[in-house]
Amino acid sequence: MILLKRRTLQYAIATIALAAAGHSARAAKLVVGPLSPQPGDVLKVTIWPAKGEKLNAVGMAAFDTERVQFFPRENGSARAFVGFPFDRSGSKYTLKARIEITRDGQKIEETISAVVDAKARDFPTQRISMKSSTASTMNQKGKLRAEKKLVQDKMKTTNSAPLWSGNWIVPTAGRSSSAYGRKRYVNGKWWGQHNGADIKAGSGAAVKASNSGRVVLSQNLPTLRGNTVVIDHGCNIFTVYMHLSKRRVKAGDSISKGQRIGDVGATGFVTGPHLHWELRVGWEPCDPFKIVRSGLNF
Repeated sequence: MILLKRRTLQYAIATIALAAAGHSARAAKLVVGPLSPQPGDVLKVTIWPAKGEKLNAVGMAAFDTERVQFFPRENGSARAFVGFPFDRSGSKYTLKARIEITRDGQKIEETISAVVDAKARDFPTQRISMKSSTASTMNQKGKLRAEKKLVQDKMKTTNSAPLWSGNWIVPTAGRSSSAYGRKRYVNGKWWGQHNGADIKAGSGAAVKASNSGRVVLSQNLPTLRGNTVVIDHGCNIFTVYMHLSKRRVKAGDSISKGQRIGDVGATGFVTGPHLHWELRVGWEPCDPFKIVRSGLNF
């Protein structure tokens, strides 16, 4: 359990003691939407303290996210975003949060919960053939781990208020060539499920920011990602743009929605020019086209 400091609620315990809590006529509520998510959805998780209560601290884990980050809102509630993983099946899942509230001058700990009835989603299989010299990248485990850690480290902190506004846009014009969640084999060897969406476009085509935010990474990562830009949109929402032929922004830059941040290319582990585009909630990859269709409200 952690105290709320400034605008951010951080998770302070790796596991939550889900002890039974006393109930009263007044009770805080955990509200989750959508109630019937599919893999790739972004869940909005909101804690509503009862009238007269003050929310002090939250501890929560959900799905593959061990430390769900909550952010306070002006109405006294707190909201988090949680990615629903692509490897989950249709089933009912109970989400629980351990909270500390102040009620009638006393600090009280309670466990609150909500149930989501998830729907299954079938992902197609993609089989890619490439030169064995290129496919050997999959065997460079040490380099792949180091590259992944670098990107993860840049996404461990986030702005404590939304930097995005309004609708989200597809970052480049082109044909969707490999969707989020697709099961991939390279030269007959399992590679994993696709963390993002590939958009086929000509080399040099403009790549634009899906929404406003701040650049936290702009670097060439030659083993897998190639020229890569990562944008923090606040509240633990990030977008990633990979395989660029050119990066047009640097770390620390404030970015407007639709601003050109790079050019489509074929750098890193690729078979041809395209944009690999990711939406991540923390480190959990979600379907970027879903946020374009449904939006994201804080």
